[in-house]
Amino acid sequence: MAKNHTLVFLMDSQSYFNKLKENPRPVVVDLWAPWCGPCKMVKPVLEKLAQEYSGRVDLWQINADENQDLLRELKVYGIPTLIVYNHGNEVLRQVGAKPASALSKLFESLADGREPSPAGLSNMDRFLRMGAGMAVVALGWGNKSGWFLLLLGGMLMFSAIYDRCPIWKALTHQIKKLGSQV
Repeated sequence: MAKNHTLVFLMDSQSYFNKLKENPRPVVVDLWAPWCGPCKMVKPVLEKLAQEYSGRVDLWQINADENQDLLRELKVYGIPTLIVYNHGNEVLRQVGAKPASALSKLFESLADGREPSPAGLSNMDRFLRMGAGMAVVALGWGNKSGWFLLLLGGMLMFSAIYDRCPIWKALTHQIKKLGSQV
């Protein structure tokens, strides 16, 4: 059933991909379920943004319980999941409830024609990852065969800052370009 700013429907994977290719605007696909608490929290925010950006960004809400074959085809293993498409190509996938500010930035970037960036970590998440990484490095430092712990601690610390690292961004951008050419 179609609303003026949101599309809620049942569809098979062939119809889904055909509809994506035909759609001239960026599409945010919200895969949700009626029993999902985080889905219920995000739903009103998404619908408000869809109304605000009507005609520039489309929101498709797909009930995961009623479209299980499509979820398998899309390799969706958790809900809520947002999949963002531009010109029929997936440009971003986010699993889990995101804050209203991150969703607003997502819709704004799509409406402005910019490629959306994934929602970043909160400062608390960064602090916890960095602290855990430093603790693991400290354990590995005093141990003769602690190279594994040093490596693990380094990876934990890097996970706190990777999304702000320009080298990492450049590498992942090049890898995505190569992947799309194959």
